[in-house]
Amino acid sequence: MGSGQSSPAERVSPQMVNPSVEDPSKANTDTQQRPKKKPPKDLPGPALVEYKCRKKKKAWSECVGSFYNRFSSGKVLEDEESNCDELFELYRQCYLRGMLKERLKKGLDVPKEGTILAEFAEEEGIPLSKKR
Repeated sequence: MGSGQSSPAERVSPQMVNPSVEDPSKANTDTQQRPKKKPPKDLPGPALVEYKCRKKKKAWSECVGSFYNRFSSGKVLEDEESNCDELFELYRQCYLRGMLKERLKKGLDVPKEGTILAEFAEEEGIPLSKKR
């Protein structure tokens, strides 16, 4: 590059990347206005359930990561109120409920007694009778 020339990265403005954004400071503020993403159609059962529960899993993972960082630095005893159990339970319920729905939607047999899915269905009061 000669004098007075800028690199390609310096020449790219937010308007070039996203021409609909007039003010660069507002580039990422419209996330709440976007329509919800639909899951990809080609995902098999467990992957589809994982996709649908991804926000709950992310919240739980961030909580665990934050706890681990405080624990490893010795600060966990100062602030023991942060408990990730509730977030895990929300993720667990989402995942197991989704797996039950996928299983019943595909017409598979009801989960066998003593399995995690059967126990979850019993906890939640979800009837496991097959629809025929």
